[in-house]
Amino acid sequence: MFKKEIKDYGLDIFVPNLTADLSGFVAICTVSIITFFIATRWPDISKIIYTALIVRILLILFGYYFFNLPDTKADALGYEWDAWNMAKDGFFNVFGNFTGPSSRFYSWLMAIPYSLFGRSVLIIQSIGLLLGLGSVLLGWLVAKKIWDDHSAIKVGWVLALFPSLILYSIIPLKEVYCSFFLLVATFGIVNWVETKSLNFAILSIGGFVAAGFFHGPLFIGGIIFSVIYFISILQESFKLLKTFRVSLKGLLVITLIFLFFSAYLSNKIFLPYIGDFETSFDLAYWMENIKGRLRGNASYPAWLVVENEIEFLYKGLFRVLYFIFSPFPWEVKSFAHLIGLLDASLYFILFYFIFQNRKAIWKNTALRIILLILIAYFFAYGIGVSNFGSGIRHRSKFAIEIILLAAPFLPKLIFSNKNKIKEIS
Repeated sequence: MFKKEIKDYGLDIFVPNLTADLSGFVAICTVSIITFFIATRWPDISKIIYTALIVRILLILFGYYFFNLPDTKADALGYEWDAWNMAKDGFFNVFGNFTGPSSRFYSWLMAIPYSLFGRSVLIIQSIGLLLGLGSVLLGWLVAKKIWDDHSAIKVGWVLALFPSLILYSIIPLKEVYCSFFLLVATFGIVNWVETKSLNFAILSIGGFVAAGFFHGPLFIGGIIFSVIYFISILQESFKLLKTFRVSLKGLLVITLIFLFFSAYLSNKIFLPYIGDFETSFDLAYWMENIKGRLRGNASYPAWLVVENEIEFLYKGLFRVLYFIFSPFPWEVKSFAHLIGLLDASLYFILFYFIFQNRKAIWKNTALRIILLILIAYFFAYGIGVSNFGSGIRHRSKFAIEIILLAAPFLPKLIFSNKNKIKEIS
Protein backbone atom coordinates (compact mmCIF):
# COMPACT_ATOMS: atom_id res chain seq x y z
CA MET A 1 0.00 0.00 0.00
CA PHE A 2 1.08 3.59 -0.69
CA LYS A 3 4.14 2.35 -2.64
CA LYS A 4 4.03 5.26 -5.07
CA GLU A 5 3.70 7.97 -2.44
CA ILE A 6 6.04 6.94 0.36
CA LYS A 7 9.13 8.49 -1.19
CA ASP A 8 7.82 11.84 0.00
CA TYR A 9 8.23 10.56 3.56
CA GLY A 10 11.54 8.79 3.00
CA LEU A 11 10.01 5.46 4.02
CA ASP A 12 10.43 1.90 2.86
CA ILE A 13 7.99 0.27 5.27
CA PHE A 14 5.31 -0.33 2.63
CA VAL A 15 7.62 -2.27 0.37
CA PRO A 16 6.99 -5.97 1.14
CA ASN A 17 9.17 -6.87 4.10
CA LEU A 18 9.27 -10.33 5.65
CA THR A 19 9.42 -9.20 9.29
CA ALA A 20 6.74 -6.52 8.91
CA ASP A 21 4.52 -8.81 6.85
CA LEU A 22 4.84 -11.65 9.36
CA SER A 23 3.72 -9.49 12.31
CA GLY A 24 0.92 -8.10 10.16
CA PHE A 25 -0.31 -11.55 9.18
CA VAL A 26 -0.23 -12.64 12.83
CA ALA A 27 -2.47 -9.65 13.60
CA ILE A 28 -4.88 -10.56 10.78
CA CYS A 29 -5.00 -14.18 11.97
CA THR A 30 -5.70 -13.01 15.52
CA VAL A 31 -8.67 -10.95 14.29
CA SER A 32 -9.88 -13.97 12.31
CA ILE A 33 -9.78 -16.15 15.43
CA ILE A 34 -11.70 -13.53 17.41
CA THR A 35 -14.23 -13.42 14.56
CA PHE A 36 -14.66 -17.20 14.78
CA PHE A 37 -15.56 -16.94 18.48
CA ILE A 38 -17.97 -14.06 17.75
CA ALA A 39 -19.67 -16.11 15.05
CA THR A 40 -19.90 -19.08 17.42
CA ARG A 41 -21.42 -16.89 20.15
CA TRP A 42 -23.97 -15.30 17.76
CA PRO A 43 -24.71 -17.92 15.08
CA ASP A 44 -27.60 -15.87 13.66
CA ILE A 45 -25.09 -13.40 12.29
CA SER A 46 -22.25 -15.82 11.50
CA LYS A 47 -22.66 -15.63 7.70
CA ILE A 48 -22.70 -11.85 7.84
CA ILE A 49 -19.63 -11.67 10.08
CA TYR A 50 -17.64 -14.13 7.96
CA THR A 51 -18.58 -12.28 4.78
CA ALA A 52 -17.53 -8.95 6.30
CA LEU A 53 -14.22 -10.50 7.41
CA ILE A 54 -13.40 -12.08 4.04
CA VAL A 55 -14.25 -8.99 2.00
CA ARG A 56 -12.13 -6.76 4.22
CA ILE A 57 -9.13 -9.09 4.36
CA LEU A 58 -9.12 -9.46 0.57
CA LEU A 59 -9.21 -5.69 0.18
CA ILE A 60 -6.37 -5.30 2.70
CA LEU A 61 -4.18 -7.74 0.79
CA PHE A 62 -4.98 -6.34 -2.66
CA GLY A 63 -4.31 -2.83 -1.38
CA TYR A 64 -1.06 -3.85 0.28
CA TYR A 65 0.46 -5.81 -2.58
CA PHE A 66 -1.15 -4.68 -5.83
CA PHE A 67 -2.74 -1.22 -5.91
CA ASN A 68 -3.36 1.89 -3.83
CA LEU A 69 -6.81 2.05 -2.30
CA PRO A 70 -8.78 5.33 -2.38
CA ASP A 71 -7.94 7.83 0.39
CA THR A 72 -4.61 6.17 1.23
CA LYS A 73 -2.51 9.21 0.45
CA ALA A 74 -2.03 12.50 2.33
CA ASP A 75 -3.70 12.07 5.75
CA ALA A 76 -3.27 8.30 5.89
CA LEU A 77 0.45 8.58 5.19
CA GLY A 78 0.82 11.42 7.65
CA TYR A 79 -0.96 9.57 10.47
CA GLU A 80 1.14 6.45 9.92
CA TRP A 81 4.40 8.38 9.77
CA ASP A 82 3.49 10.31 12.93
CA ALA A 83 2.65 7.05 14.72
CA TRP A 84 6.04 5.58 13.91
CA ASN A 85 7.78 8.81 14.89
CA MET A 86 6.22 8.57 18.36
CA ALA A 87 6.82 4.79 18.63
CA LYS A 88 10.43 4.39 17.55
CA ASP A 89 11.85 5.46 20.95
CA GLY A 90 10.06 2.64 22.74
CA PHE A 91 6.83 1.77 24.52
CA PHE A 92 7.25 3.89 27.65
CA ASN A 93 8.23 6.99 25.69
CA VAL A 94 4.95 6.79 23.76
CA PHE A 95 3.05 7.82 26.88
CA GLY A 96 5.21 10.90 27.21
CA ASN A 97 3.82 11.97 23.83
CA PHE A 98 0.18 11.69 24.89
CA THR A 99 -1.80 14.18 22.81
CA GLY A 100 -5.19 14.24 24.50
CA PRO A 101 -8.17 14.88 22.22
CA SER A 102 -6.61 16.24 19.03
CA SER A 103 -5.97 15.51 15.38
CA ARG A 104 -2.88 13.51 16.47
CA PHE A 105 -4.62 11.29 19.01
CA TYR A 106 -5.15 8.55 16.41
CA SER A 107 -1.41 8.55 15.60
CA TRP A 108 -0.58 8.38 19.30
CA LEU A 109 -2.88 5.39 19.77
CA MET A 110 -1.34 3.58 16.77
CA ALA A 111 2.11 4.30 18.18
CA ILE A 112 1.37 1.88 21.04
CA PRO A 113 1.22 -1.33 18.92
CA TYR A 114 4.05 0.01 16.76
CA SER A 115 6.25 0.40 19.86
CA LEU A 116 5.46 -3.18 20.93
CA PHE A 117 5.46 -5.12 17.66
CA GLY A 118 7.39 -3.01 15.18
CA ARG A 119 6.31 -1.02 12.18
CA SER A 120 3.80 -2.82 9.98
CA VAL A 121 0.85 -1.03 8.43
CA LEU A 122 -0.96 -4.39 8.44
CA ILE A 123 -1.12 -4.18 12.26
CA ILE A 124 -2.89 -0.82 12.06
CA GLN A 125 -5.23 -2.22 9.42
CA SER A 126 -5.97 -5.27 11.58
CA ILE A 127 -7.07 -3.07 14.49
CA GLY A 128 -9.39 -1.16 12.14
CA LEU A 129 -10.60 -4.50 10.78
CA LEU A 130 -11.52 -5.64 14.29
CA LEU A 131 -13.44 -2.44 15.01
CA GLY A 132 -15.18 -2.68 11.63
CA LEU A 133 -16.36 -6.20 12.42
CA GLY A 134 -17.34 -5.08 15.90
CA SER A 135 -19.48 -2.35 14.31
CA VAL A 136 -21.29 -4.97 12.21
CA LEU A 137 -22.06 -7.03 15.32
CA LEU A 138 -23.04 -4.08 17.51
CA GLY A 139 -25.11 -2.51 14.72
CA TRP A 140 -27.02 -5.79 14.38
CA LEU A 141 -27.62 -5.93 18.14
CA VAL A 142 -28.89 -2.32 18.22
CA ALA A 143 -31.18 -2.99 15.25
CA LYS A 144 -32.62 -6.05 17.03
CA LYS A 145 -33.42 -3.91 20.06
CA ILE A 146 -34.95 -1.05 18.05
CA TRP A 147 -36.75 -2.96 15.31
CA ASP A 148 -36.96 -6.75 14.90
CA ASP A 149 -34.86 -9.76 13.86
CA HIS A 150 -35.73 -9.38 10.19
CA SER A 151 -34.67 -5.73 10.04
CA ALA A 152 -31.57 -6.51 12.09
CA ILE A 153 -30.41 -9.07 9.55
CA LYS A 154 -30.83 -6.53 6.76
CA VAL A 155 -28.88 -3.98 8.78
CA GLY A 156 -26.12 -6.55 9.35
CA TRP A 157 -25.74 -7.26 5.64
CA VAL A 158 -25.70 -3.58 4.72
CA LEU A 159 -23.07 -2.83 7.38
CA ALA A 160 -20.99 -5.75 6.15
CA LEU A 161 -21.09 -4.64 2.50
CA PHE A 162 -21.49 -0.86 2.59
CA PRO A 163 -18.53 0.38 0.49
CA SER A 164 -17.35 3.32 2.61
CA LEU A 165 -17.64 1.29 5.82
CA ILE A 166 -15.50 -1.43 4.24
CA LEU A 167 -12.88 1.01 2.98
CA TYR A 168 -12.51 3.12 6.11
CA SER A 169 -12.30 0.08 8.36
CA ILE A 170 -9.11 -1.16 6.68
CA ILE A 171 -7.04 1.93 5.84
CA PRO A 172 -4.96 3.96 8.34
CA LEU A 173 -7.55 6.63 9.08
CA LYS A 174 -9.58 7.31 12.22
CA GLU A 175 -13.08 7.05 10.70
CA VAL A 176 -13.66 3.48 11.89
CA TYR A 177 -12.80 4.51 15.45
CA CYS A 178 -15.19 7.45 15.27
CA SER A 179 -18.05 5.37 13.85
CA PHE A 180 -17.48 2.51 16.31
CA PHE A 181 -17.58 4.74 19.40
CA LEU A 182 -20.57 6.66 18.03
CA LEU A 183 -22.29 3.29 17.72
CA VAL A 184 -21.36 2.51 21.34
CA ALA A 185 -22.98 5.84 22.28
CA THR A 186 -26.05 4.91 20.22
CA PHE A 187 -26.24 1.53 21.98
CA GLY A 188 -26.16 3.38 25.30
CA ILE A 189 -28.95 5.77 24.23
CA VAL A 190 -31.24 2.95 23.11
CA ASN A 191 -30.77 1.05 26.37
CA TRP A 192 -31.00 4.19 28.53
CA VAL A 193 -34.37 5.11 27.00
CA GLU A 194 -35.60 1.61 27.81
CA THR A 195 -34.18 1.29 31.34
CA LYS A 196 -33.30 4.85 32.49
CA SER A 197 -30.18 3.23 33.95
CA LEU A 198 -27.29 5.52 34.92
CA ASN A 199 -24.86 2.90 33.63
CA PHE A 200 -26.20 3.18 30.08
CA ALA A 201 -26.17 6.98 30.28
CA ILE A 202 -22.50 6.83 31.29
CA LEU A 203 -21.83 4.35 28.47
CA SER A 204 -23.42 6.70 25.96
CA ILE A 205 -21.57 9.80 27.16
CA GLY A 206 -18.36 7.75 27.30
CA GLY A 207 -18.88 6.69 23.67
CA PHE A 208 -19.28 10.30 22.57
CA VAL A 209 -16.21 11.35 24.56
CA ALA A 210 -14.11 8.53 23.06
CA ALA A 211 -15.25 9.51 19.55
CA GLY A 212 -14.45 13.15 20.35
CA PHE A 213 -10.86 12.25 21.20
CA PHE A 214 -10.44 11.25 17.54
CA HIS A 215 -12.38 14.18 16.06
CA GLY A 216 -13.43 17.12 18.19
CA PRO A 217 -16.85 17.92 16.66
CA LEU A 218 -18.10 14.52 17.79
CA PHE A 219 -18.19 15.88 21.35
CA ILE A 220 -21.35 17.69 20.21
CA GLY A 221 -23.36 14.48 20.49
CA GLY A 222 -22.22 14.03 24.07
CA ILE A 223 -23.20 17.60 24.91
CA ILE A 224 -26.69 17.14 23.44
CA PHE A 225 -27.26 13.83 25.20
CA SER A 226 -25.95 15.30 28.47
CA VAL A 227 -28.55 18.08 28.24
CA ILE A 228 -31.30 15.51 27.56
CA TYR A 229 -30.11 13.37 30.47
CA PHE A 230 -29.82 16.43 32.72
CA ILE A 231 -33.44 17.38 32.00
CA SER A 232 -34.57 13.79 32.61
CA ILE A 233 -32.75 13.65 35.96
CA LEU A 234 -34.21 17.00 37.01
CA GLN A 235 -37.71 15.75 36.26
CA GLU A 236 -37.11 12.58 38.28
CA SER A 237 -35.60 14.57 41.15
CA PHE A 238 -38.62 16.89 41.32
CA LYS A 239 -40.93 13.87 41.46
CA LEU A 240 -38.92 12.44 44.36
CA LEU A 241 -38.91 15.79 46.19
CA LYS A 242 -42.70 15.78 46.18
CA THR A 243 -42.54 12.65 48.32
CA PHE A 244 -39.66 14.05 50.42
CA ARG A 245 -37.07 11.72 48.90
CA VAL A 246 -33.69 12.51 47.34
CA SER A 247 -31.65 10.49 44.85
CA LEU A 248 -27.94 10.73 45.66
CA LYS A 249 -27.02 9.45 42.20
CA GLY A 250 -29.28 12.06 40.64
CA LEU A 251 -27.73 14.85 42.71
CA LEU A 252 -24.22 13.70 41.78
CA VAL A 253 -25.03 13.58 38.06
CA ILE A 254 -26.78 16.98 38.16
CA THR A 255 -23.76 18.48 39.93
CA LEU A 256 -21.21 17.02 37.48
CA ILE A 257 -23.15 18.09 34.39
CA PHE A 258 -23.76 21.53 35.88
CA LEU A 259 -20.04 21.96 36.62
CA PHE A 260 -19.10 20.93 33.07
CA PHE A 261 -21.49 23.37 31.42
CA SER A 262 -20.49 26.13 33.84
CA ALA A 263 -16.84 25.63 32.87
CA TYR A 264 -17.67 25.48 29.17
CA LEU A 265 -19.90 28.56 29.22
CA SER A 266 -17.15 30.48 31.01
CA ASN A 267 -14.65 29.53 28.23
CA LYS A 268 -12.56 27.29 30.50
CA ILE A 269 -12.98 24.21 28.29
CA PHE A 270 -11.54 24.08 24.77
CA LEU A 271 -12.81 21.43 22.33
CA PRO A 272 -10.73 20.57 19.24
CA TYR A 273 -12.11 22.06 15.98
CA ILE A 274 -14.90 23.73 17.98
CA GLY A 275 -12.96 25.89 20.41
CA ASP A 276 -14.34 27.31 23.62
CA PHE A 277 -17.90 28.58 24.02
CA GLU A 278 -17.10 32.07 22.72
CA THR A 279 -15.26 30.77 19.64
CA SER A 280 -17.96 28.24 18.79
CA PHE A 281 -20.47 31.07 18.35
CA ASP A 282 -18.08 33.45 16.59
CA LEU A 283 -19.50 33.65 13.05
CA ALA A 284 -16.46 35.55 11.78
CA TYR A 285 -14.27 32.62 12.83
CA TRP A 286 -16.45 30.14 10.96
CA MET A 287 -16.67 32.31 7.83
CA GLU A 288 -12.88 32.53 7.69
CA ASN A 289 -12.68 28.77 8.26
CA ILE A 290 -15.02 28.12 5.32
CA LYS A 291 -13.02 30.34 2.94
CA GLY A 292 -9.78 28.60 3.87
CA ARG A 293 -11.12 25.16 2.96
CA LEU A 294 -12.48 25.98 -0.50
CA ARG A 295 -9.62 24.58 -2.56
CA GLY A 296 -8.92 21.74 -4.98
CA ASN A 297 -11.04 20.24 -7.76
CA ALA A 298 -13.39 18.67 -5.18
CA SER A 299 -14.24 21.95 -3.45
CA TYR A 300 -17.81 23.17 -3.07
CA PRO A 301 -18.94 25.91 -5.51
CA ALA A 302 -17.88 29.46 -4.65
CA TRP A 303 -21.47 30.57 -4.02
CA LEU A 304 -21.47 28.43 -0.85
CA VAL A 305 -18.94 30.75 0.80
CA VAL A 306 -20.67 32.48 3.72
CA GLU A 307 -20.00 36.23 3.65
CA ASN A 308 -22.19 37.45 6.49
CA GLU A 309 -24.43 36.32 9.33
CA ILE A 310 -27.64 36.35 7.26
CA GLU A 311 -26.14 33.94 4.72
CA PHE A 312 -25.62 31.38 7.49
CA LEU A 313 -29.38 30.93 7.60
CA TYR A 314 -29.87 29.76 4.04
CA LYS A 315 -26.40 28.80 2.79
CA GLY A 316 -25.96 26.67 5.89
CA LEU A 317 -28.81 24.43 4.70
CA PHE A 318 -27.28 24.09 1.22
CA ARG A 319 -23.91 23.26 2.77
CA VAL A 320 -25.55 20.50 4.81
CA LEU A 321 -27.09 19.08 1.63
CA TYR A 322 -23.70 19.23 -0.07
CA PHE A 323 -22.10 17.45 2.86
CA ILE A 324 -24.59 14.58 2.75
CA PHE A 325 -25.19 14.20 -0.99
CA SER A 326 -22.20 15.54 -2.96
CA PRO A 327 -20.65 15.09 -5.43
CA PHE A 328 -23.60 15.70 -7.73
CA PRO A 329 -23.48 14.32 -11.31
CA TRP A 330 -22.49 17.68 -12.83
CA GLU A 331 -19.45 17.87 -10.52
CA VAL A 332 -17.83 14.60 -11.64
CA LYS A 333 -14.47 15.38 -13.25
CA SER A 334 -12.46 12.21 -12.66
CA PHE A 335 -12.77 8.52 -11.85
CA ALA A 336 -12.31 9.29 -8.13
CA HIS A 337 -15.28 11.65 -8.35
CA LEU A 338 -17.28 8.84 -9.96
CA ILE A 339 -16.62 6.69 -6.88
CA GLY A 340 -17.82 9.60 -4.77
CA LEU A 341 -20.99 9.83 -6.88
CA LEU A 342 -21.71 6.16 -6.15
CA ASP A 343 -21.27 6.82 -2.43
CA ALA A 344 -23.57 9.86 -2.61
CA SER A 345 -26.20 7.79 -4.46
CA LEU A 346 -26.30 5.32 -1.58
CA TYR A 347 -26.98 8.16 0.87
CA PHE A 348 -29.78 9.43 -1.38
CA ILE A 349 -31.39 6.00 -1.17
CA LEU A 350 -30.91 5.74 2.60
CA PHE A 351 -32.45 9.16 3.22
CA TYR A 352 -35.39 8.23 1.02
CA PHE A 353 -35.92 5.18 3.25
CA ILE A 354 -35.64 7.38 6.35
CA PHE A 355 -38.31 9.68 4.93
CA GLN A 356 -40.57 6.68 4.38
CA ASN A 357 -39.86 5.59 7.96
CA ARG A 358 -40.36 9.04 9.51
CA LYS A 359 -43.52 8.17 11.48
CA ALA A 360 -41.93 5.17 13.19
CA ILE A 361 -38.81 7.20 13.96
CA TRP A 362 -40.81 10.01 15.53
CA LYS A 363 -42.77 7.60 17.75
CA ASN A 364 -39.57 6.11 19.20
CA THR A 365 -37.84 8.24 21.84
CA ALA A 366 -34.39 6.73 21.25
CA LEU A 367 -34.65 7.27 17.49
CA ARG A 368 -35.77 10.88 18.01
CA ILE A 369 -32.68 11.50 20.12
CA ILE A 370 -30.43 9.83 17.54
CA LEU A 371 -32.02 11.88 14.76
CA LEU A 372 -31.59 15.12 16.73
CA ILE A 373 -27.91 14.38 17.31
CA LEU A 374 -27.42 13.49 13.63
CA ILE A 375 -28.99 16.78 12.56
CA ALA A 376 -26.59 18.65 14.86
CA TYR A 377 -23.66 16.73 13.38
CA PHE A 378 -24.82 17.42 9.82
CA PHE A 379 -25.03 21.13 10.54
CA ALA A 380 -21.60 21.21 12.23
CA TYR A 381 -19.89 19.26 9.46
CA GLY A 382 -21.87 21.06 6.78
CA ILE A 383 -20.38 24.33 8.02
CA GLY A 384 -16.91 22.92 8.63
CA VAL A 385 -16.40 20.86 5.45
CA SER A 386 -15.89 22.66 2.13
CA ASN A 387 -15.04 19.91 -0.35
CA PHE A 388 -16.77 16.65 -1.13
CA GLY A 389 -13.51 14.69 -0.92
CA SER A 390 -13.43 15.35 2.83
CA GLY A 391 -17.22 15.11 2.98
CA ILE A 392 -17.22 11.50 1.76
CA ARG A 393 -14.82 10.59 4.54
CA HIS A 394 -16.55 12.53 7.31
CA ARG A 395 -20.09 11.41 6.53
CA SER A 396 -18.98 7.76 6.75
CA LYS A 397 -18.73 8.42 10.50
CA PHE A 398 -22.54 8.59 10.62
CA ALA A 399 -23.36 5.89 8.07
CA ILE A 400 -24.26 3.30 10.72
CA GLU A 401 -26.82 5.53 12.46
CA ILE A 402 -28.31 6.49 9.08
CA ILE A 403 -28.64 2.81 8.18
CA LEU A 404 -30.29 2.08 11.55
CA LEU A 405 -32.90 4.80 10.95
CA ALA A 406 -33.65 3.36 7.51
CA ALA A 407 -33.64 -0.29 8.68
CA PRO A 408 -37.25 -1.44 8.05
CA PHE A 409 -37.14 -0.25 4.43
CA LEU A 410 -33.75 -1.70 3.54
CA PRO A 411 -34.08 -4.22 0.67
CA LYS A 412 -33.47 -7.91 1.16
CA LEU A 413 -30.23 -9.21 -0.34
CA ILE A 414 -30.71 -12.14 -2.72
CA PHE A 415 -28.54 -14.14 -5.08
CA SER A 416 -29.39 -16.39 -7.97
CA ASN A 417 -28.24 -20.00 -8.11
CA LYS A 418 -29.23 -21.29 -11.59
CA ASN A 419 -32.65 -22.76 -10.96
CA LYS A 420 -33.52 -20.92 -7.75
CA ILE A 421 -33.23 -17.59 -6.08
CA LYS A 422 -32.23 -17.69 -2.46
CA GLU A 423 -32.69 -14.90 0.07
CA ILE A 424 -29.67 -14.07 2.18
CA SER A 425 -30.71 -14.18 5.82
